[in-house]
Amino acid sequence: MHISIYGITDKGAVLESNEDRILIDGRVYREGETAALVTEPTLAAVCDGVGGETGGEMAAEFCLSELAKVRYNSLTDLKSVIIDIHNKLLEAASFDERYRNMQTTLCAFALDEKCNCCCVNVGDSRLYRYAGGVATQLSTDHTLVRYLYDMGEMTAEEMKTSPDRNVIISSVGGDEQIPRIDVFTIGEKFGTLPDDTIIICSDGITDHVGRTEIEVCMGLDVPFEDKIDAIYRLALSRGSCDNLSVIGIAGEA
Repeated sequence: MHISIYGITDKGAVLESNEDRILIDGRVYREGETAALVTEPTLAAVCDGVGGETGGEMAAEFCLSELAKVRYNSLTDLKSVIIDIHNKLLEAASFDERYRNMQTTLCAFALDEKCNCCCVNVGDSRLYRYAGGVATQLSTDHTLVRYLYDMGEMTAEEMKTSPDRNVIISSVGGDEQIPRIDVFTIGEKFGTLPDDTIIICSDGITDHVGRTEIEVCMGLDVPFEDKIDAIYRLALSRGSCDNLSVIGIAGEA
């Protein structure tokens, strides 16, 4: 399968540094944009160092650097890989008080040598699938407001305005509990649907760009890279105060 990958990671218009990182074709990127044309197996991911936590930037860098070492294939157990990275982060943080409790989100999409996919989510970065003009959110946010919503203690409208909407309850490296690691597939085989594209975003994007806006950007009559760039620029134009990262993965059998 021919797979086009395009990604952007940027500190944004407000913050002085970028705590986001992206992984594309075995390389970790700290800033800027990159494009790659690859074949399976491949793995792409976004990490967002948890805002306000000492060492968030280092956690994101560490997590994706470790993930980049994995030679992904059909025998790889990504959940075990993430638990191992989590434990290594805890160990690294124990040697330096400045980096105590350094943690990060992780959202990843992997294709093995048989073109079978595997998705991973920890935290509140998001994974979407766009196909046939429709964007579908595949991941579930590990946030306090999502938990309260699932428990029937908060409405969807209250989730949007709650001061706790960015409080995450699972992360890689958090020392309060073992992270919740969602590992799942996507239904129809990747690359078989019209305009089949996986989109991975940090919350600097998704706090300002919803599913409908993703559909509009992906429906533009422009090259693939410009569609992904449009998602990034829309979030920036709407006043995102966070770091911004987005990866698009397009496959065609």
